[in-house]
Amino acid sequence: MQPGIVTNYLSREILKTSSATLLVLSVILVSNAFGRVLADIADGEVPQQALWPVLFGQSVNLLSMLLPISLFLGIVFTFGRMYKDHEIVVMNACGIGYREFYRPVLIAAAPFLILSIYTSVWLNAQVLSAAQTAIDSEENRHEFQQVKPGQFNQSSSGDLVFFMESVSDDKQELRGIIINEGGGDSMVIETARSGRRKIDEKSGDLFLVVGPGERHEGRAGDNRQKIISFDQHGILLEKISRTARREPHSNQMTPQRLLRSKKMKHRIEIRWRIAVPIVLVVLVLLAVPLSYIAPRQGRYGKIGPALLVFIVYLNLMAFTRTQIEDKVIPVAINFWWVHLLFLLLTAALIYKRNHGVLLRRTSA
Repeated sequence: MQPGIVTNYLSREILKTSSATLLVLSVILVSNAFGRVLADIADGEVPQQALWPVLFGQSVNLLSMLLPISLFLGIVFTFGRMYKDHEIVVMNACGIGYREFYRPVLIAAAPFLILSIYTSVWLNAQVLSAAQTAIDSEENRHEFQQVKPGQFNQSSSGDLVFFMESVSDDKQELRGIIINEGGGDSMVIETARSGRRKIDEKSGDLFLVVGPGERHEGRAGDNRQKIISFDQHGILLEKISRTARREPHSNQMTPQRLLRSKKMKHRIEIRWRIAVPIVLVVLVLLAVPLSYIAPRQGRYGKIGPALLVFIVYLNLMAFTRTQIEDKVIPVAINFWWVHLLFLLLTAALIYKRNHGVLLRRTSA
């Protein structure tokens, strides 16, 4: 039996099974995420207009964790079927064992690994940040859309009272504006042809940009007034203080920013992102010896143990992260002890199946 034929056959079967597993799990979990987002919208926690950015963010977040388990189960499914159909027995008789099995397995794992690295390290943070930006933008837009034409409206700070003749269909442009800015004996009245909302990208402050128009400044009882004509200028409607402004969550920050930061939570976050693709590699190595099916077992006999292994692995990773955050485990140890534990399990299974030899050419 030619090794090239076996390599192509195994890698193709693993890719097909793993991709189908990924698709099924994605449909199930994304559907659940969609229901949760709709519930958040109904409760008023998420603006309706931010539905798709939030759902996309949660979908990518799920994908980063589904890639390892899908590939892991895909390998177990594939080898389990081949054990029951006696294909592995024939391969073993032709001198093909674990050492040769890992070549097609790693070839099939390559696209999953590349996607896992990109998703976990970069893409997940980008889409979560975009989802949060959409939520913040829609919340500010919702506040701005409360203004009513033909009535006097007051800013959230209470410093401004403004009147507009009409509002555009998208509720973003005000027309025929009169603004009264009072404070003590001074009086400031502005008139402008139109105005639009604008959120400052750096500060997050909400402005009303008006113009062209005129600004009348004076004091009560004083006939003298200063009249200033302007083409366009911004009026602060709501100020977000630097101390109160929301700091981006660590899972929304770019890897470059995390690497530059000296905060413990940021150091842990970048290590977690790197650990997820490593989990995929370790599970790929473990899946081959774990998928062995005894003659009297069903072809899906190792699905239960495989799921149990993944759950234990994931829980140990989460436990380690909590312990590092609580400074019980030094950050230098990182998640390596968990990866090493399952690599030792992999070596033990191969050693047992090969009757005391780690990676010989043939497999029993």
